[in-house]
Amino acid sequence: MLQPGHYKLSEPIKLNKDRQVLLGIGMPTLTSTHGNAVVEVGDHVGVRVAGLLIEPGSNTPGETLLKWGTKSKSGSEKEPGVISDVFGRVGGPHHSSSTQVQVKRMIQINSSHVVIDHTWLWRADHDEGGSVYDSRNYVATGLEVNGNNVRGYGIFVEHTLGDMLKWNGEDGEVYFYQSELPYDVTQDNYANKGYHSYRVADNVKRHLSHGAGVYSYFRDHSVTMDTGIKAPSGSGIRFYNAFNRMLSGHGGISHVLNSQGGGAFGHGMSYLCGYHSENPTAVTINEWQQSLEDFQIAYGVEESDNFLQ
Repeated sequence: MLQPGHYKLSEPIKLNKDRQVLLGIGMPTLTSTHGNAVVEVGDHVGVRVAGLLIEPGSNTPGETLLKWGTKSKSGSEKEPGVISDVFGRVGGPHHSSSTQVQVKRMIQINSSHVVIDHTWLWRADHDEGGSVYDSRNYVATGLEVNGNNVRGYGIFVEHTLGDMLKWNGEDGEVYFYQSELPYDVTQDNYANKGYHSYRVADNVKRHLSHGAGVYSYFRDHSVTMDTGIKAPSGSGIRFYNAFNRMLSGHGGISHVLNSQGGGAFGHGMSYLCGYHSENPTAVTINEWQQSLEDFQIAYGVEESDNFLQ
């Protein structure tokens, strides 16, 4: 158990026992001082990590701040790992024109059967010096999932400089995803490099997502992204109620999911309902009923609830 405070770590806290718990009280801040992770979870079952703010504290290149497991064969369906209320921050407490920090990704999950219960992974758009410009405080990805059967409830990723959410494992499930694209990128160093907010790897066969939203505010340059969400084709890839929205700035997003859905330009919004397929059509009654059933199972609500009405 960690009490409120700011902990500067030159090596990670290592959780190497089944059912071990790391609990932060009052959101203690764990800062990496030499490009190291601040928390590493071994290939164990039933581990829980909760109530932390994690961040890099130097410009030393680092791989990740929270590393969960080493291989997808680890993990247990009966005793899943749980990440609750763990937030990542890259930049903020310094003046980025004179002092920068960096890390490749904030959270990396390599084990299978892990549940994410609320995480906000933020590359700071402003700091002690004001607004952040010119892609300072480098971080490519907020969350990278390599394990199978990983489930996320409430994933927020903002302003990172590569694919913001990278999902490489099978049978992943995401219930509510919110992201805002970086403010300070250009067409050449961002959109033309093929980055997206939410990317499911080309080799993935099964993935489920409910309520994924991608927002753009290209503040400094005109940037047009081809699509907010990039995913492979196939009946096992299912996205429900995905959308994009241009909040302000320049440029925008051409599609919601691959080539599906309209664009979001001029403060506009586009919405896509139903399964992902190569030839999208209006959602059928059977598909909508399946969507409701999936939602009810995930959230434990009844069909008669006002929310579903």
